[in-house]
Amino acid sequence: MNRDYGRSIFIAVFLAPALVLFTAFVALPGVRALLYSLQRWDGLTEARWVGLDNFARLFREGDLFLIALGHNLFLLAVAGSLILVLALAFAAMLHRRIRGAGLFRVAFFFPNVIAAVAVALLWILLYSATDFGVINAALGAFQRMCHSFGWDWPRVPLPFPFLDSRYLLYSLIPMMVWSAVGFYMVLFLAAMEGIPEEYYEAAKIDGATPLQQFRHITLPLIREVFTVGVVFLVITSLKFFDPIWVMENQRPTRDSHVLTTLLYQKVFTEYNVGYGSAVAVMLFLLVFCATLISLKLSRAERVEY
Repeated sequence: MNRDYGRSIFIAVFLAPALVLFTAFVALPGVRALLYSLQRWDGLTEARWVGLDNFARLFREGDLFLIALGHNLFLLAVAGSLILVLALAFAAMLHRRIRGAGLFRVAFFFPNVIAAVAVALLWILLYSATDFGVINAALGAFQRMCHSFGWDWPRVPLPFPFLDSRYLLYSLIPMMVWSAVGFYMVLFLAAMEGIPEEYYEAAKIDGATPLQQFRHITLPLIREVFTVGVVFLVITSLKFFDPIWVMENQRPTRDSHVLTTLLYQKVFTEYNVGYGSAVAVMLFLLVFCATLISLKLSRAERVEY
């Protein structure tokens, strides 16, 4: 009995600092945000209780919340799908020991060590309509080459305004893929390295092609790690903030708003703390539900070896 009591004290001592920090910086601010979402408050004057009115405003027709949520889902569906497909493909190639695998690992993972703001500034230069814009310069050279051969293609006015609010969401997709593929590739590759080589050898003896091996051996055995990757991707897509805020010079529009930029603008620019807190609560619920669904599907299809 004394031994069990001493063990409990030992565990409690080690858990106490983390529990205190979590309570102070996560739990209590979360509860305060929930209370703010039920009030109308500008952060300066006295708050007024309005109940669920802030949440009702979120779902009114034409409200920015639904537009911003649609933009988040667009980035998740398009950029997220490309990231997962490319990360799986690159991880599978590296797993099969292609030549230069070590160099590819470093090259693909390198964008992940760059700060998000620095990545945004880099892509601003790439998309620039001035002489520094590498992408517009490349498109111009390609267009001139087509004209020299008598081809009237592509019919795109140059320089193209990649950073215009109307096209910014589409311009973000290459940047998101470039900056995120390396992380998910390393994640999937680590899972693939744990698969016993005997499975692949047996499949080769049975005449399975590399594609069949990937489909029937690799994918089922990394399903749990793949689910973790999907959860990370959902959270990242819903919390996407820095690049849009930087590329829009801190003034996002209806064409470029996402949930986090809307939240920040409502609280720190318009001083509408109640509405901004309601957006934060909805963002938490979206991430929580998406994570639960992903983990539920993972447990239902778990494969052991």
